[in-house]
Amino acid sequence: MTEFKINQKDVFFIVNEQLDYGRLCELERYQGLNRKTLDMLVTEAISFARKAVAPLNEIGEEKGLTYEDGQVKCPQEFREVFRRYGENGWTAAARDPEYGGQGFPNMMRIVINDFMYGACQSFNMAPSLTHGAAHLIESFGSEELKRAFVPRMYNGTFSGTMCLTEPDAGSNLAAIQTTAYPDGECYRIKGNKIFISWGDHDIADNIVHLVLARIDGAPEGVKGISLFVVPKYRLDADGNPGEPNDVACTGIEEKLGLHSSPTAALSFGAKDGCIGYLCGEANRGLAHMFQMMNSARINTGVSGMTLGSTAYQHALQYTKQRIQGRDPAKRKQGEVPIINHPDIRRMLLKMKATVDGMRSMIYTAAFWADFAAESPDPDTRDHYQALTDFMTPIVKAYCSDMGFKVCETAMQCLGGYGYCRDYPIEQYMRDAKIMSLYEGTNGIQGIDLMGRKMRVNEGAMFSAFSREIQAFFENHRGHAGLGSRVADLEHAFARVSEMADQMRQRNQADPLQWASYTYPALLCFGDLVMAWRLLDMAVIAWDRAEQKGKKNDFYRGKVAQATYFVDTTLPHTMARAGVCTRSGREIVEMPEKAF
Repeated sequence: MTEFKINQKDVFFIVNEQLDYGRLCELERYQGLNRKTLDMLVTEAISFARKAVAPLNEIGEEKGLTYEDGQVKCPQEFREVFRRYGENGWTAAARDPEYGGQGFPNMMRIVINDFMYGACQSFNMAPSLTHGAAHLIESFGSEELKRAFVPRMYNGTFSGTMCLTEPDAGSNLAAIQTTAYPDGECYRIKGNKIFISWGDHDIADNIVHLVLARIDGAPEGVKGISLFVVPKYRLDADGNPGEPNDVACTGIEEKLGLHSSPTAALSFGAKDGCIGYLCGEANRGLAHMFQMMNSARINTGVSGMTLGSTAYQHALQYTKQRIQGRDPAKRKQGEVPIINHPDIRRMLLKMKATVDGMRSMIYTAAFWADFAAESPDPDTRDHYQALTDFMTPIVKAYCSDMGFKVCETAMQCLGGYGYCRDYPIEQYMRDAKIMSLYEGTNGIQGIDLMGRKMRVNEGAMFSAFSREIQAFFENHRGHAGLGSRVADLEHAFARVSEMADQMRQRNQADPLQWASYTYPALLCFGDLVMAWRLLDMAVIAWDRAEQKGKKNDFYRGKVAQATYFVDTTLPHTMARAGVCTRSGREIVEMPEKAF
């Protein structure tokens, strides 16, 4: 039996009862589909994740990677599954059929990644990065580049990467030194990249790198950066991998987690023989790359959520089976399963609410993104695009942090066994830690949310968010059973909105003090979204939860997790909002030598 665990009923409750994702099939692009088809895709994706991907989690942890003579070797099972993953359509489920895609809504890519990342985070980074790189070429590349690379990336023959980071250019991409020298219809690429996930391996026939570089003579800063397609092997006349393209792996990182995901240092053009092809417009590379970067940020949140999800399911199973201690109220004689102990139940309920809230948050954002891309009405597109943009840093930062905390709490439920390799939770926790660092650290996400996202287009993104959540208040503040909790959320939203307005003013007048509290401010918004999504599910579940019978326990769980989260989290949210606008300047003024 594989380690991957997921409650399918939770998934289908969100996509069907909460979001009614079958409505996406009313959009012109998806009119050949229906809810039944989407449900079938979800079921098959979970099956593939369990049967094909999940076994790789243990295999990869046991066998790991080898680096010899400039070549990374992976467990051989990874190559077979990578090819099947592409051939079965999972890589390109939401892409254009013209290039080998399946034509499903973009939301389904996020739903599929939920299961695949949960089954094996290390492995699923490869097809996920491949999808992002191929989609970049599909969106911005010439027709020749599209035909040469995209179909083979989608079908599992080639893989793809994003190559941004350099030794002296991490989050500050303006400092990129990799250079592209014009050479006829192509460019000679020369430079070094580090921390490149799946930057070298043997699970595909070719690796297609999407590289940020500066054309020789281009302006300094981000306005001079271009995007290039740089394959590990040049293509021959038939489009197959041919001679090496002077792309060398100079080493792989030894990491806390993700032991079967190679994080490579790459050298481009050390022998002056690296050919690259311009993708999109010259000097617009960073703008193009943001398509893949924003997608990667969402998927980082997905990873944190789904690792927390499977960790919670393991803890739940363990606490039902582990016999230890007596019932504190003496309801049962003798020793009892530890799920009877209130402190264990506290941790389980916290995890359950956090996982379900995060999954709803992520699926909702993905649902909105489809309307942003495909709605026939321009105003509707603008509204949902603003919502999607506003949610991106919240999904990335909040879900990566909370996913890690769920893994930590799951370990606590198992006691000493959770710390041991007898159970997979310690691996989930190690693998999840990187998510707060990937794709712009969570501190950077806070700066983005409270800076650009609040400022652009006269605050259109925050306005769209406000309209959406206030519509929920209008519809449900009079709910017979949950109206008081809706009122609590409305009060918290008003306080956080006031905080956001004060921070907007402070950003102009006192940017150092503002930047000291941008991440706590992001956490406030994450709490609001979580409470909103949990209460939305509780409203839907309420009538069934009130009916007698064990068959309705599932719906009672939806209500209980919402009321618990609102009552125990929003008071902290309110307090944190006050902290964000405090006048104390210790962070800014403390002397460096005093740390």
